[in-house]
Amino acid sequence: MFSTQDISHYYDVSEIHYRRHWRLQKSRSLHYGYWDESTKNLHEALLKINQVLSGMAAIKEGEQVLDAGCGVGGSSIWLAKNKHCYATGITLNARQVARATASAQQEGVADKVKFEVNNYTATGYPAAAFDVVWALESVCHAPDKKVFVDEAFRLLKSGGRLIMADLFKKENLVGKDAALVQRWAHGWAIADYATIEDLNRHLIAAGFTDISIENVTDAIRPSAKRLYIAYFPGVVLGFVYRLFHWKATAFGKKNVDTALLQYQCLKRDLWRYYIVKAKKN
Repeated sequence: MFSTQDISHYYDVSEIHYRRHWRLQKSRSLHYGYWDESTKNLHEALLKINQVLSGMAAIKEGEQVLDAGCGVGGSSIWLAKNKHCYATGITLNARQVARATASAQQEGVADKVKFEVNNYTATGYPAAAFDVVWALESVCHAPDKKVFVDEAFRLLKSGGRLIMADLFKKENLVGKDAALVQRWAHGWAIADYATIEDLNRHLIAAGFTDISIENVTDAIRPSAKRLYIAYFPGVVLGFVYRLFHWKATAFGKKNVDTALLQYQCLKRDLWRYYIVKAKKN
């Protein structure tokens, strides 16, 4: 089990890798992205997922969106600029809040976007406060996905939508397969990935309707491969780094290995990437 402090710390120590390999300064993105026939490069893929999810959730001008696990604020800022809605981005990491707030000011949407340190499983916000709960590769960190689903349902207005994109392990993994997925998950400060079947059960139990689940693994495959390729120079640089920073944390040491592990698991079909949409009547 990882604490909220562990998860926040993971993003502190891994930020250098996102800056180097994921163009963090430009795309403000900590996710896989979405590749289709119109996508020409990683930057476009990282922004494309915002277009895909916002279209599926039918986000309208003036709506209130909770960006649950907002990272450095890329999706919230994109939504404010392109969908003219209002976004509240929450993250466990104070440095991400500061970075996201500065970016919103730079992009001229500070009047539509705000960022706060908060936990998406227990936000403290009033019930029925949001039209949309948006979760882009963030719920994987929740120790109990059901708690997140229940909180999302509470926060949504009648007619509100939950939109998610995330990684899910296959059901009934055992032995070496299960161990490989868990080793990868722990390198990203994730206790364990959910199965899509479990998430669907949680959604139904919470009261969500119109549940839509789409396997879009092929759309993130180029990013997974890019991450895998980055492993090889990364492992050399990581070795040199540890020579001079021998007190580096476990997350810092393991993060390079996760670039290899996530691709090994994908090639073995041990996990898939889904977009999930659900409605509160």
